[in-house]
Amino acid sequence: MVENPWCKIPLEDYELHMQHDIVGQAQLLNNLTRKYLVKHHPEHILFLGISGGNGLANINTDKVKSIVGIDINQAYIAETEKRFGNKLKQLRLLNLDINTAEESLTKANLVWGALILEYVDIDRCFKFISNNTAADAKLIFTIQSNNGIESISQTGIESLNAIEGLFKVVDADDLISQAANNGFRLNDREENILPNGKSFITIEFVKH
Repeated sequence: MVENPWCKIPLEDYELHMQHDIVGQAQLLNNLTRKYLVKHHPEHILFLGISGGNGLANINTDKVKSIVGIDINQAYIAETEKRFGNKLKQLRLLNLDINTAEESLTKANLVWGALILEYVDIDRCFKFISNNTAADAKLIFTIQSNNGIESISQTGIESLNAIEGLFKVVDADDLISQAANNGFRLNDREENILPNGKSFITIEFVKH
């Protein structure tokens, strides 16, 4: 079986890239995670593509009963466990590929998926989410709009080149249609401009 290119990228490289001044993505994603956690006060959360756990520090441990984080890279899972395992007793981390996983692991009432749809089969992702969400669950995706700029910003971190061929632009309107076809209706959307001229479009859906 061919190894997924994400498994070749050290977490340190990925986080340096995301934190780079010309990219500016890590802080914005952390802020967005906080915003939607405060907005919805979920008890059961599912993180798709947990990487190093960005956003987990915003969780209210008195309110949240379960947190499931999945990632295709086992090294990312191990590092997130090291960082947050003692602080978040509700945290369960799983090494999974949502392109192939179909099992029901949780009944989340909030799903957070930031910059993951660009790298997975979207319909399969929705199938996985449907199997792992409660009725009326909120689903929040953040996708990248390139605004005419190259997909992966050049920050000098060469290991990121491994995922360039995997990246696909996700159109917001197409995503809304696909979501509707999979039982999730549009609830809200926002756009945030990044330092490099790209933007993040965050779209909130409700399961129905």
